[in-house]
Amino acid sequence: MCLGTIAQVIEVHADGRAVVEDHGKRQLVLEMTVSDDDITPGDWVVVQSGFALERISEKEALEALRIRDSQPEATT
Repeated sequence: MCLGTIAQVIEVHADGRAVVEDHGKRQLVLEMTVSDDDITPGDWVVVQSGFALERISEKEALEALRIRDSQPEATT
């Protein structure tokens, strides 16, 4: 199963792409899938499969990261 991750927007490009960062790892994503206004550096987004799916508040992002980071790694 592939789950989305929470990342912070670092850069926004005019071509609909954005650089986001999650735990020090940067990734280029498509931001045109975010349904509301354009995202800006500093925004928090949910990312899955190379797409920024949704902008979320900083409070929601930090809470989600806290929960994720407090969980033991899943083993298979």
